[in-house]
Amino acid sequence: MRRFRMLALGASVLALVLSACSTGGGSSSSASASKPKVIIGSANFYESALVGEIYAQALEAKGFTVDRKFNFGTRALTNAALKSGQLNLMPEYIGSDASTLKATATGDPQATFAALKAVLDPLGLTALNFAPGADQNGFAVRKETADQFSLKTLSDAAKVANQLKWGLPPECSTNASCGKALKDAYGIDIMASGFQWVKLAPCSAAMATALNSKKVDVGELCTTQPDIARFNFALLQDDKQSQGADNMVPVLRKDLLAAGGSTLSDTLNAISAKLTTDALTQMGVKVDVNKDNPATVAKQFLQDNGLI
Repeated sequence: MRRFRMLALGASVLALVLSACSTGGGSSSSASASKPKVIIGSANFYESALVGEIYAQALEAKGFTVDRKFNFGTRALTNAALKSGQLNLMPEYIGSDASTLKATATGDPQATFAALKAVLDPLGLTALNFAPGADQNGFAVRKETADQFSLKTLSDAAKVANQLKWGLPPECSTNASCGKALKDAYGIDIMASGFQWVKLAPCSAAMATALNSKKVDVGELCTTQPDIARFNFALLQDDKQSQGADNMVPVLRKDLLAAGGSTLSDTLNAISAKLTTDALTQMGVKVDVNKDNPATVAKQFLQDNGLI
């Protein structure tokens, strides 16, 4: 979940910053002058910067002038910059941003989105449509394990919980989104006799390696983690919404929305509609594993989905 996980700035984000100097839309200067300037920020990890670049290229294609300020910093810094006008658009995560702003985030994305919009409103900010794609706590298994036990959901896994070895965070027994959530939603008691549990950092390379090497059968990974596609894991559906919803969403200043009108909102909403969890994961493999140029990956996503 993005409120807990922050990756270090790597070559992929640096490539986006450098490419921003040369990436531009095909619009004329007169068309750009009639539209507000869009100042897009991002957090310090590849996925946030990549989605920011997707926003940027799509808006440039519609005639907007875009200033990229990727790798801006923590959520506290980006929220302050949005309020001050130093930024006016950010790719965000509904649950993480809601929690940071002291709103209630749950496993229900619609309820969490409503809570986020309510707390943004007095700040002069708003959010457009959230994406189906979410980067949140998830549980994955190897395909062979999914086939062996007919696992598609966490409810399925709960039926055979003691036949599986679980990779969970060291603090899972005291973490409300881990041990308590699993027990309350699915009846999975990690402290029960017979439950097998290996303590590993969630969303980590170590967790993915342990799952791939069969040291564990279920691993807690983040739902867009490139390792899921890289190792062909099966991501179990959290069918009882035990984990906080963290769908991606454009957060922006109200004055930008008013000035940009339907061209701006329609462009961003069209992007959100195509940002599935699988799409984010596959792009993550290209950027974070294969080290492809993020601007090229962003452009390909937009072209493949008919957005530019």
